[in-house]
Amino acid sequence: MPALGNEIIRLEEVASTNSLVLERPAYLERHGLVVVARHQTGGRGRMGRRWASLPGRQLQFSVVLHPPFPTADFPAVALLAGLAVAQACEEELGVRPDLKWPNDVMLVGRKVCGILVEGSSGAGGRPRLVVGIGINCQGDPGDFPAELQAHLTTLAHETSRPVDPEALLQTVLERLEALLERLAAGDKAAMLEQWRGYGLLGEGQRVRFTTQQGPREGIPEGLTPEGYLIVRLPDGSAVIQVSGELEWMM
Repeated sequence: MPALGNEIIRLEEVASTNSLVLERPAYLERHGLVVVARHQTGGRGRMGRRWASLPGRQLQFSVVLHPPFPTADFPAVALLAGLAVAQACEEELGVRPDLKWPNDVMLVGRKVCGILVEGSSGAGGRPRLVVGIGINCQGDPGDFPAELQAHLTTLAHETSRPVDPEALLQTVLERLEALLERLAAGDKAAMLEQWRGYGLLGEGQRVRFTTQQGPREGIPEGLTPEGYLIVRLPDGSAVIQVSGELEWMM
């Protein structure tokens, strides 16, 4: 199977790299294809949130995957993408980010990277995954819209070091490919344990979510074997968050 990044398409501006790939069947059939955009005018996050784009100061790209692992492992892909970004930041910049389930990479309590994994069907109905990654590389929190400045940051601001987006892209792709190969080999449990090492879990962390019984709060305690979040409630019981909306009380 071709390596991730064996083909890279570079665009000046696009609504969304994920949307572009999903709209073009020819792109979906090219495993490892990477689409990079300098600026996204309609970038998306989970739950329909809008991605705040800073032209030329972010690393924004999508990767096409033809998953060689069962659909039961698909939920782990977003976690592994976050782990790949965290590992790349450590290697390239000497900084160790935190991971917030399921798809955010954090530095000093602020988001520095967002991830969106979307699925589609390719030739013959075979599943395809598109992994969208957006990393805030240059600038500082004041460059973002006022309502987001308390929640977002950049690698350059937090490390006071120059950031080479090209080197970071290659390292992220290398780390992601290695993790996906391990997933295909059945090593998911060990990789989820690696994710836990970066994860915002345990005492000092709290989340709020809505159930059929109303709003609840609890402590994000760990991951299930599938990669879902285990939340411990004040009464000692636990609930499992599969894909529901969470509010992190940070």
